[in-house]
This record gives sequence, structure tokens and C-alpha cells, in this order.
Amino acid sequence: MKSIWLFLLVFFTCVQSLLGQLTGSVQDKDKNEIPYANITLLSSPEAVLQTGTITDENGMFELDFPDSGTYIFRVSLLAFETWESEPFTITSNSQQLSFPPITLLEEVTSLEGVAVVGKRKLIQRTQEGSVINVQESILTKGSSALQLLERSPGVLLDQRNNSFSLNGKSGTLIMINGKPQRIPTADLIAMLSGMSADNIEKIELLTNPSARYDVDGTAGIINIVLSKNEALGLRGSINLSAGYGEGPKQTTGFTLTYGSERSNLFGSYTFSYDDFFHGWIGRGVTDLPVLGGNTEIVFQSDMYQINRSHNFNVGYEYKLSETSLIGTNLVYNQSSPLTSTRNRGLYDFTIDPFLEAQIRLDGDGMWENLNASMYFETKKEKNTFAVTADYINYNNQSPNRVNSSYFDEDGVQFQPESEIYNEGNRGFSETNINLGVLKLDYKHILSKDVSMEFGLKTSLSKTVNDAKIEILEGDTFISDERFINNIENEEKIGAVYSLADFHLNKKLKAQLGLRYEYWDQNFDDSSLNRSFGKLFPSIFITHALSDTTALSLAYTKRITRPNYSDLASSLTYNGPTSVFSGNPQLLPAITDNITLTYNNKSFSFSVLASKEENQIARFQVTRNEASTIAVIAPVNLQYQRSLDIQTNIPINISNWWNINLNGTAGIRSFKLLHTDEKLKHNYSHYNFNGNQTFLLPKNLSLELSGWYTSQHFNASIRVEGFGSLNAGIKKEFKNGSSLQFSVTDIFESIDIESRIGTLTREAFGDEFLVNYSPESGFSRIYRISFSYPFGNKKVKGTNTRSGADVEKSRI
Repeated sequence: MKSIWLFLLVFFTCVQSLLGQLTGSVQDKDKNEIPYANITLLSSPEAVLQTGTITDENGMFELDFPDSGTYIFRVSLLAFETWESEPFTITSNSQQLSFPPITLLEEVTSLEGVAVVGKRKLIQRTQEGSVINVQESILTKGSSALQLLERSPGVLLDQRNNSFSLNGKSGTLIMINGKPQRIPTADLIAMLSGMSADNIEKIELLTNPSARYDVDGTAGIINIVLSKNEALGLRGSINLSAGYGEGPKQTTGFTLTYGSERSNLFGSYTFSYDDFFHGWIGRGVTDLPVLGGNTEIVFQSDMYQINRSHNFNVGYEYKLSETSLIGTNLVYNQSSPLTSTRNRGLYDFTIDPFLEAQIRLDGDGMWENLNASMYFETKKEKNTFAVTADYINYNNQSPNRVNSSYFDEDGVQFQPESEIYNEGNRGFSETNINLGVLKLDYKHILSKDVSMEFGLKTSLSKTVNDAKIEILEGDTFISDERFINNIENEEKIGAVYSLADFHLNKKLKAQLGLRYEYWDQNFDDSSLNRSFGKLFPSIFITHALSDTTALSLAYTKRITRPNYSDLASSLTYNGPTSVFSGNPQLLPAITDNITLTYNNKSFSFSVLASKEENQIARFQVTRNEASTIAVIAPVNLQYQRSLDIQTNIPINISNWWNINLNGTAGIRSFKLLHTDEKLKHNYSHYNFNGNQTFLLPKNLSLELSGWYTSQHFNASIRVEGFGSLNAGIKKEFKNGSSLQFSVTDIFESIDIESRIGTLTREAFGDEFLVNYSPESGFSRIYRISFSYPFGNKKVKGTNTRSGADVEKSRI
């Protein structure tokens, strides 16, 4: 691994030495540096663009040229007169030229339209967290939304246990276009895996959300923002990609936008085809009474899945006047996954003979997710008012069939006598969620130093979940009351918030926020009902040390509510020795977060402290009332305390080589409640994410991206460290199209190793080692992608909505 990085460093250093270089600076007539001026090198006399760059924040520039020849050097920036050199000749491709300071003169002119071409930083810091501008990454094209999340700094996805964490903390709220996604995590993962990254503008990692956001998610919010192009006339793009890992992958998509002076119509469609494989193997011992005592078990599960996904996004916006607009937006996702799982269990009993169980599960289903929004906004000089109404429907149907066969140590098939060894079963499951949301936001500027913001929100949702498992006895399927799950849930949420922004002086500003939420959740089983009201404050204070450096302090209070599947007391078949269940006694988790951050341009360093009560940990091994079978269920920890440092380090080695490093390191302390020993435990952890981009001649660029997370704990389960290295290369053409090739998990290194029973005795003395690998852990994934834009490239100047875009609903 180290030798590869050393090779790349030497290689690209050699490449730099082969390139000639122009250097200099740009200033105005008062000798003030001019940042972000356009620097272009054109051939002479044809005036054909050869290469270009922009000045940095200090007005400096470096520009490489690969060939000798005659050139013209041009410097331009909106509101300044364009400066152009006399033709000059370069005789050597390693020649170094330094221009004296270039002075641009102001230009006073009225413009009817302007084409803006810019390059944003991959990662930007905000007072609420960070923003990942994903389209600046070569690896984005052809990827899915799920793969973008896996590569985002501090985001950890555990696909085996269907959970997200942010900076090592569980309790993360996932939003799409500001809409919280309240569907089961397994279905959310399926939806994101079928969503093309080509249509995603950015990912917001909000570790300190203000009071204007829902307070769900003790670790914070991950908001996926879809692209919405605004243009005069017709504009669009076509995106194609194909790939292969353990199975073929293909994505076809297009976007269209038509804009006039008063209206804008936009839409996109993506079809994704993805065959993939993942699996796990567990080895260990248990003392389950149903198995007759201490038993050695080896259990292997291999899952093949075929996904066919359709994703639509269409919207219309109309300007009623210079200050008001209305709009509507519709997002629809649909997938029909086919799943085939092969399980093999080897049981070495203390009393009974050896047993091999072969279990085959085949499932097909379909889920649909519909988000419809309407909004109105009026924005005047002193105030802004916005109203948003949403309707959301989610439906998932997933029938399956299980066939079981049993063999003795000689491989002879037989049927064990115990009732836990059924010949097979079939399952039916349907989840339907309907949600309506109304949200109002108002902002008023009292003075140049003070502004106020108010808002209220109400939502009403109904969830119906029907699921059952029928056991095969002979040729007949028999219903088993243990495996029937019919739950209806109605949830009402009312919230009101207020924010005040103050510029106390030229260097000091503050934001004070307070949100009150009332939550009422009613089930058909009244013992599961939950309701309470609570205040959630947020405070942000920023002190500017200079024009480019600042010190910020933030405090937020947040909550993670158990969902209906967490609370359900019914059982779901997992195998002969265990079942999945909810926990009706589960409490909501509440956390207090304090963050101190130092920013210097794009560099940031933060210290984060949090105190979380009743943290929810899922997929823990517990006992049922009769203590005869293992129940895998969510539990509350008594508490978890965290102290972390977090940093973002951009490194600009040259104008062709940029590196961005992110990392978090800290200590955790928690106390278990679900084990016999109410154990307290402390541990240290870290994770980092690195990205480096090389700009090569002939409009080529190369990106290397890697991440790693260290050993950590999910309650009593220890998870060993793991990571991945990815690479991509991109060729851009003069017509705006691009061709990309990428490799995911170059070293097939994602192998998630979990250990059960390392801290203290589990429910039945379980001691297991479990290894899980996603598809890339078996085969690196190759993708080739092509993108072609067409139509008018003039940018339309429109107002940007503030309230409705930030958050529109919850589901």
C-alpha cells in the first residue's frame, strides 16, 4: 500500500517537471490582489484555448503548458477590462516564465446575460457542518447515491445491520431535498442504491443543525440535494454508464430544463440496473436451551440481488412578480428487487448429533416512494415569507418463500424432531406510509445587524404494516401466532421555532434559536403509545479573527425517536435458533452537543463534546421471557459520552495537484443495560477520508479517494477497523461532454469483522466472530460513464428560496 502511494508521488512529480510553467499575480489599480480572475493561454494566431486556471485568494496563479509554440496570455474578470499580452514564443516545454504584476482596470458596462463557469471546492465548511460538492469528484459519475454516502467524510454505512452513523455516532437522520426519510433503513438503502449520483448536486453533513430543522437524529442530519438546472431556453444532458463487479451494472439517465423570463420547467429520469452479491459468515458457541446446551455453530449466508430502479424528478416554477413565485415538484422512485439467499448452518451439539441446515430464501417485491410538493414564496427587501405543502406515500411489498433441508454428519438428509426445524415457510409483508405536511416560514430583517426568523410546522402520518410467516407442515402452510405482525400507527407532530441573527460588531456575530416540538404516536396496541413535548435550543457564536480566520462555538440539543418497527413486540423468523423483534420499552434518545471550531480559509479544526442519554443500539442479542430462544432487538444504553477532534485539511501542492484530508479522532464512554453485567466501557476511535485530484494535460484528470474507520463498538458488539481505496480518471471534451472510468475498492478490502461476547457475557454466553463483505469485498467494481450536455448554456438569474428548500416535510 505504501509503495503504491510512493510510486504515484514520484510519478506525478516527474510529470510536473516535464511541464513548462507561467507564474504571476493580478491586481487592481490600487494594487489590491484580485482573487478568482480567469487566466487563459491561447495559441497564436488562431486564438484557440489551450489551458487555463484562476488566481488564488491572494491573486497569484500558476499555469502549466505541455508544448513549445507561440501563445497569447489573457486575463479576464467580470467588471474589469480584459488584459491580453503580446504574442510570445516558448522554445522549451520545461521553460519557466514569470510575468510582472498584471493590473486590471475597472469596466463600467451593462450586461444582458453572462455565462458563469466556476469550480467549487469539494468540501466546504459551514457553521452547521460541511457540504460535499459531489460533482467535483471524478468518482461521482455512474455511482449511486449510496456509494456517495459511503465515500463521504465521517459517514459509516453498515449494510449487514442496516444502519448509518456520522463521525462514529449512531442516530442519523437521512433527508432528500430537505425531506426526512422515515422509511425502514433497509428500504432506504435499497432506494439510495438505485438512485443515480449524476442527479445529485451536493450532500450536506449537518452535525450541528439549527432550530429551523427537525430535531431528529442525535448524530446529526445527512441531506442529499438533487440537482435543478435553471436556464433560458432548452438545456439538458444525457448520462450513460456501465460496469461490472459480481454482476453487471448499468445506468441510463437524462435531464431537461426549459426556462423563460418568468418560468422554469425541469425534469430528470434515471433507470438503474444492478446485479450484486454480498454475504457473511459467523463462527462461535452458544448455550441456548432449545439446542440442548453448549453448541458450536458455523453459519454462512450468501445473498444475490437483482435491482431494477426507476427515478423521476419533475418540477415547475413560475414568477408571479419580481418578488413572488410559486412552484411544484414531484419525485418518484420505484424498484422491483429479486433476492435469492442461501444459508448454511453447521451445528455441533453437546448431546445431540451433528446437524447441517441448508436454508434457501427467494423473495421478490416492489417498493414505491412518491414525494409531491407545492410552495409559494414572496421575498422583499426586508422580509421573506414561504409556505410549503407536501404529500408523501411509501409502499413496500416483499413476499418470500423459504425451503429448509437438514443433513446428518454423513450428508444423509433427515427431518429433526424438534419443532424449531421446520421444512420451510413463506412470508408476506406490506408496509404503507401516508404523510401530509404543512410548513410556514417567515424572516424579517430588522436592521443591518439584526434579523429574525419564525416558523411552524405540522404533520400527520399513518403507517400500516401487515406481515406474517406461515410454517410448512407436510404439504400445508400453517399460520403461527408468534410470526404475525399487524401494526397500525398514527403520528402527529407539531413544531414552532424562532431564530435571531445578531451582528454584535464587525467581528462578532451570534445566532440564537429555540424549537418546541410536540410528538404524539398512537398504535393499535395502546401499550406502545408515546407522546411528549420538549424544547430544543441551538446557539451559534462566531468571532472573526481576520478576513480569512474565525473561531465558532455551537450548542445544539437533538433527539432520536424509536420508530414503529423498533417498538413492535411481534417476532420475525430469522432461523431455527433466533428471531428479530422490536422492544416496546424502548425510550427516545436525547443528546446535547457542543462544538468549538477554528477556520482558516478552507482549513478547519473542531473539538466536539456530546452527552447522550438512552442511546438506541440495534441488533443486540437478548432473551425472550421464557429464556428459550435468542431475540435480536434494539435496546437502550444508559448513556454514551463522546469527546472528539475533527479536522479538514486542504493541501494545494500545485495548480495541478490538490489534496483534501478529513479526519475524526476521540474517545467514547458508555454503559450497557441489556447484559447481565451493567458494564461501563471506554474506548478510543478514529476515522479519516482522503481525496487527491491530479489535473493532467489534454483535459485529463485523475482522482484517488480512500477512507478508513478504526475499531469501534455498537453497544456490546465490537467492530474491527476497515476501509477502501477508489480511483477514477476523466477526459473532458470541448463540447462539454466527458468520459470517465472508475474502480471501487481497488484492494477488495471492505471486510467488516464483528465480535460478540468480547466485553461481557451475552444473553446465552454467545461468543461469535462474524465477517461481512459487500460486493466490492469479493470483486472490485469497474464503471465507465459518459455525459453529454446540450442546449442553451446561458444561466438564468432567479431568486433562491430559503425556507422551503431547507426542509419541507418528514416521512
